[in-house]
Amino acid sequence: MNLTPNQRIVLLELTTKWETSIQITERLPEDWRSVPSVFQSLKDLLREGLVQGNPIVPGMYRLTPKGVATKEELLGE
Repeated sequence: MNLTPNQRIVLLELTTKWETSIQITERLPEDWRSVPSVFQSLKDLLREGLVQGNPIVPGMYRLTPKGVATKEELLGE
């Protein structure tokens, strides 16, 4: 999968713990801080199976096992 720069940055910030898009955004460099942009990237990553949305608490996200593997690949580049 070819990730856009925004998707890549969001994926690298995600963990396996549930977090909101605002929590993720706050950790990004200032020039990348845009909640709508992060939210769109999360939606794209959800479609690819790299991120999971919390079924009980909407608006919370975490990496899936596939997302963890992709993140490890990116970090190994």
